[in-house]
Amino acid sequence: MSVPQTALVLALSAMALPAAFAQSATAFVGGERGWVDQPVQSTQSREQVRSAFLAFRANPVAADGGQFVGGEAGYIFPQHTYAYRNGQWVCTDRIAHNPKPSVNWTDAQRRLFLEQYPPA
Repeated sequence: MSVPQTALVLALSAMALPAAFAQSATAFVGGERGWVDQPVQSTQSREQVRSAFLAFRANPVAADGGQFVGGEAGYIFPQHTYAYRNGQWVCTDRIAHNPKPSVNWTDAQRRLFLEQYPPA
């Protein structure tokens, strides 16, 4: 590739760069600063975010059942506990013993998957 072709390719790619990052929260300003973060627009109001935060602080349990304890530990996930009673091991927690999901899909599951992820 010759020098003029290389210069043309670099110029065209530099013109396309802002369009590639149009939805991002950063902007290229050049020079030493390079990329600068910009505020991200939220779909929630300040009060909605604040109420969700206060609700989480009141009950710090994530959707997957993990309890937020903070610090280095972060999240602690619930584990099954057992006790030996009347000569048998008995589960003493309230966590469901769900069976593993089946690897064989039903027709409805396969149809839903193909709707969401159509073959190319």
